[in-house]
Amino acid sequence: MRAETEILNYLEMMKDSLVKKDTILDAVIVLTKKQEAILNSESFDAEAFEDAIDRKSPLIDEINRLDEGFNLIYNRVIEKVKESPHLYREKIENMQSLIKLLVDKGVEIENREGRNKIKFETVAARGKDKIRKYNLSSSAVTKYYSNMSGNNKGGNYFLDSKK
Repeated sequence: MRAETEILNYLEMMKDSLVKKDTILDAVIVLTKKQEAILNSESFDAEAFEDAIDRKSPLIDEINRLDEGFNLIYNRVIEKVKESPHLYREKIENMQSLIKLLVDKGVEIENREGRNKIKFETVAARGKDKIRKYNLSSSAVTKYYSNMSGNNKGGNYFLDSKK
């Protein structure tokens, strides 16, 4: 009986881990949607985008930590659960439905991140084009002013520069 109670406690810990992961995944979805909105806006706010990334990073670390703990407990109880699955059926079914929900959220995040990556690459390419155009026009303006002020010695070959 003591072993059964211990297994039930472990299963409850596993369920709690899944519930925490669900809450964290919700927060990741919110931040991913925020990144999507930033990428879809007319003017790209790099600071807000980076802030969303910075806020997501510890959440992802927490998800990894929860997964490691879940797997450790799973490995500890799997044999006992397989021996008497009827004793733990309700808890297992609860966890299975939670895991299905978590997988669905993970797929949603993955899809949104994939779309965001493509949008980010587009935004970055536009930014590079703007920089290149700015550099070209800046260079042209510099050459123009240099020619106009007479600083360009190689520009007029017909005048003797020794005069």
